[in-house]
Amino acid sequence: MTSDRTDVRRVMLALWETSSLQDLWHAALQHIADSPVELVTVYVTDDRWRRAASLPFTREVSRFGGGTRDFTQVRAEQIDKEAVAEAEHRLKELATEASIEFSFTVLGEHEAPKIGEFVTSESDVLIASAVLKRRPIYAEIARLKCRILLVDTPDDAASPDDS
Repeated sequence: MTSDRTDVRRVMLALWETSSLQDLWHAALQHIADSPVELVTVYVTDDRWRRAASLPFTREVSRFGGGTRDFTQVRAEQIDKEAVAEAEHRLKELATEASIEFSFTVLGEHEAPKIGEFVTSESDVLIASAVLKRRPIYAEIARLKCRILLVDTPDDAASPDDS
């Protein structure tokens, strides 16, 4: 689905671990319903918490019971893989229900410039949570030659100000 064709408009979803996929999906459906499009999903991993996992004093606190353990690179990788798998699984369910084909790519935040490789024309649209404005990759995203649609989602209120 990442061909060099420019006759089909692309709708791109930018996701990360706190994204409300349901809200972003509804926004994407509004752009998909009226014309043939390619749906490209880019899941962006947060490099900052991986760096935090490399610090010797970083601990993971269990949501259930409050116990703690070392938060290591191995554990960070495990959590990241689980979050990516869950997002891809949920997106497959939504796309199957709507009979839409999609592609799914995972990029680290440090790979943000690669998002531009998915843009084929100015009629393409990138859909992301409005919290994107507070993420380090926003400056790179804002340079893209496509329409950017920022959606107010519950993760806007839940995410700390990253600026």
